[in-house]
Amino acid sequence: MRKGKTIVMAVSLILAAVIAGCSSNSNEPKEPAASNAAENSNSGGEASTNNEAAAPVELSVSLMGIQDGFDAQGAKEDKIFNDLQKKFNVTIKPVQVTWNDWQEKAKVWAASGQLPDIFPNAIAVENPALYASWAKQGVIKALPDDLSKYPNLARIMELPSIQPLKVDGKFYTVPRMTYNDSSDWILDRPILYRKDWAAQAGFTSEPQSFDEFVAMVKAVQKQHPGTVGIAIMNKDYLNTLFLPTFPEMSNKKSWTNENGKWVPSFASSKINDGIKQLRQLYTEGLLDKDFAIQKEADGFTKFMNGQAFISLGGTFTNPANVETFNKANPGVNIASVGLMNIWPAADGNRYTFVETPFWSETYFSNKLDDETFDRALQLIDYMSSEEYSALAVNGILDTDYKMEGDKAVSLLKGDETLQKKYPVNSAIGFLAQWNGAFGKAGKAVVNPNPDVAAWQAYDHDMFVKFKQEDKPAPINFDIMLMSTPAKDKLVVNVMDDLIKVILEKGDPVEMWNATVKGYDAKGLQEAIAEVNAKAAELGIK
Repeated sequence: MRKGKTIVMAVSLILAAVIAGCSSNSNEPKEPAASNAAENSNSGGEASTNNEAAAPVELSVSLMGIQDGFDAQGAKEDKIFNDLQKKFNVTIKPVQVTWNDWQEKAKVWAASGQLPDIFPNAIAVENPALYASWAKQGVIKALPDDLSKYPNLARIMELPSIQPLKVDGKFYTVPRMTYNDSSDWILDRPILYRKDWAAQAGFTSEPQSFDEFVAMVKAVQKQHPGTVGIAIMNKDYLNTLFLPTFPEMSNKKSWTNENGKWVPSFASSKINDGIKQLRQLYTEGLLDKDFAIQKEADGFTKFMNGQAFISLGGTFTNPANVETFNKANPGVNIASVGLMNIWPAADGNRYTFVETPFWSETYFSNKLDDETFDRALQLIDYMSSEEYSALAVNGILDTDYKMEGDKAVSLLKGDETLQKKYPVNSAIGFLAQWNGAFGKAGKAVVNPNPDVAAWQAYDHDMFVKFKQEDKPAPINFDIMLMSTPAKDKLVVNVMDDLIKVILEKGDPVEMWNATVKGYDAKGLQEAIAEVNAKAAELGIK
C-alpha cells in the first residue's frame, strides 16, 4: 500500500489547485462533453431546474475532514455549496473521517452494513481482491451500463486505463481523476535543479547522458562543498532515474513483456543498468547519504534551504515553499531553479513518468434506491466537470476572480480566501476529482505573489514542452491493474529491497537477482503464471 506517498501527493495537489499515447494503452480522453466547458460555470453554480420537481434527497457523504468544513465559521453562507445542493435538490449529511482512519472506517462500515451513501477509498488499484469481494457480495453499487445521462462519468469510464476496474463486466466505482491523461504526471516526478549553480560549474544546458549528469553533479559539488548532490522527496522518487534505461520501472507497479512473457518490471533483466547507476551515484557520494533514513520531504527541504543541487520531487506552486526558498537563499531569484528534462534513452527518446490518471475512487452504498442513486450520480458527474473545477479552484467569476485575456486574476481582498468564503465547498471540493487537469490547462487563478506566479507560468510552459518533446513510459495498464488470486496476494517491498542493494557492497545485479529469486517464496512465479494465462485468454500481447 502506498498510503504515505499518496497522502503527501494528494495534499500537494489540493494546495497546488487551490492556489493556483502509449500504443494501444493510450489514455487520450474522448472529446470533453459540452457540460465540461468552464465558460458555462460562471453563475457560481446557480440552481438548475432538472430536479426541482423531484422529491428532495438526503445523501450521507464521507470524506476526509468534511465535518470541519460544516463546522467552520460562515458555513451556512457558503454560496457555492448552497447552490450545489439546490442545483440537485439534495441535502448532504457529512460523515467525518480523517487521513488517518478513512480506509479502516470504510472496512468497519462495510462489515456492519453502515456504509455512507457516497464515500472515497483506494481499493480498486491498491486492494483489488477486496474491491472484487465488495462488488460480488453486494456491498457497493454497480454503475449503470448506460451512462449517457452522466456525460462526464461516461467520458471517464471510457478511458483504457479504467477498463481493468470492471468486475464481471460492470464498474463498481468512479475513479477520482487527478488528470485527464495518464501522461500528465510529467511534473509530479520532477527533477528540480539549481540552474545558477550548474552554469557556474560550466553546464549551461541539460545533460544528454548519464555520464554528463554525473559530471555535472560532481562539478557543482566541487564548487559547493558540503552540499548534497541529489536529494529525494521520498524513496519512490529514486525510480525517476530508471526512465532513460528502463522506463517501465519508473512505476514500480508496472509489468513488462520480456521474451513474450509478462513479468513484473522489478523482475526483468532490463532493470540491471539502472541498478548499477543508482549504486554508482551512492558510492561516489552524489546521492544524499541520508536518503534511506530521512523522513518524507526532508530531501526537498534540503533543496529549498540551499543544501542540495538537485531534488527528485517537490514543487514551488505552493507559496510557503517559495517563501522558504527566498529566506534561505537571499538575493537568489526563484528563476534560478530549473526543471531538468531527463536525458535520452538508448532509442533516442526521452521518457516521462506515467500513472493511472486517477488516485483513489468514489463508491456508492448498495443500499441506495434507484432515485437516490440517480441523484448521487448526477452530483458526482457535475463535480467531475471542468465547470465545477473552476468553482472549486477559482471561485465565482466576477466575484472571486476575473478574466484578463486568457488569465484568471483573483479579486479576493486582503486575507480573504476561498477556504474562508466557502468552507464547506472547500472541504468537499475533491470528493469526485482532484482538479489537477484544470491547473495543467493553465486556467487556475494567477497567484498574487509574483515569485509564485512566475513559477506557475514556468511550470506550465515546461509541462507543455515535455508533453511535446518526450514520450510517456510504455505502461500497459491492462496488465498492471489486472487482478488474479496470486497477483493480488503477492506483496513485496521492492523499494526497501532496492535500497538495501544500493547501500550494500558486492555486485548490485547479482544481489538484486538473489532478492528477486527470494520473491518466489512469496508467490512470484504463481503470479506470473496466472497473469500470462489471463493475458492469453484476453488476447493481451
